[in-house]
Amino acid sequence: MNSKQLQYFLVSVQKGSIAAAARDLDIAQPAISQQLANLEREMGTKLLERSFRGVTLTPAGNVFIKHARKLSEDINAAKMELQQLAASKLGKVRVGMLPSIGNVLSMPLIAEVNRWHPHLKIEISTGPSYAVKEWLQSNQVDIALTYEQEVDPGFMVTEPLIEECMYLVVGVSDSAENYQQLRERDSVNFWELSQFELLTPGLKDALGRLIDKYERQTGVALKHDKAYSGQLMTGLRQVIQGEGLMILPSSAMYHLEESNVIKTIKIVQPEMKRLVIAATNNSLAMSDATMRMLDIIKRVTTLEQSLQHWRGELIHSPVAAVTNIKANTIVPNRMVVV
Repeated sequence: MNSKQLQYFLVSVQKGSIAAAARDLDIAQPAISQQLANLEREMGTKLLERSFRGVTLTPAGNVFIKHARKLSEDINAAKMELQQLAASKLGKVRVGMLPSIGNVLSMPLIAEVNRWHPHLKIEISTGPSYAVKEWLQSNQVDIALTYEQEVDPGFMVTEPLIEECMYLVVGVSDSAENYQQLRERDSVNFWELSQFELLTPGLKDALGRLIDKYERQTGVALKHDKAYSGQLMTGLRQVIQGEGLMILPSSAMYHLEESNVIKTIKIVQPEMKRLVIAATNNSLAMSDATMRMLDIIKRVTTLEQSLQHWRGELIHSPVAAVTNIKANTIVPNRMVVV
């Protein structure tokens, strides 16, 4: 019996047929059938009833599946621990972050590690907030840089980094002339946003949920009808071309602001903010490399905030205690969300 046989057996039962398992695993159906037959031969009994409707468990299969699930979980746990051990010896730390955070932190982080920490290696992955959360939960990354909307106290240990201010982003080219009056302003009231067509993500994304939260709190319904790909850079291109406006933190577009292709207008009454956090998975002990990388992330965050690339209030303290997001209680060095 091997892990491949266990996987094919469990997926076939979950999907209800060998054909569906083959599609899900992207493996030829005869190969799965052969592995299942080998498994039954080794177990000395029939585990699955096969029919034109699919597969069902035999009485022996019902007994075996409990052990199969436990064996599969143990194998996956062993793989993850061995991967973490290998990574810790190499000093490699895998960091997942959103594109907006990556825009302000990726290059400075890489430069800091390369210049001052030759014993460390950083591996950065970027994706939407829900993907970064999944990567952390499945231990595909060691650190997740994300937003408070994605906090899951069931597996996350978190530290706050910065409470960033949110801005209305407007294009300044001739193609964005519809927003000429708006470009003369430095602030805009939240209720005024209802007058403009916005490029916004759905509620699956942390930013979409943040906007929804402010809509519910203020009773102001915004216009979300504009077609949006969900890709940050594509959305900013649409803004530059005058096809709509976006609500974003400075981290997402400070470089375009410095190039004078967009104008940012601070959202007030109420002031719109969100908390950026660094999260780790509480199922695995942190390596020394991961702890050092967290300190580096804090230092780079401080630098980018001082340069006004990341506008907002620093929350973290590299030396002092930090504050719990929800309970507002003090814990030393790490913040556990409860």
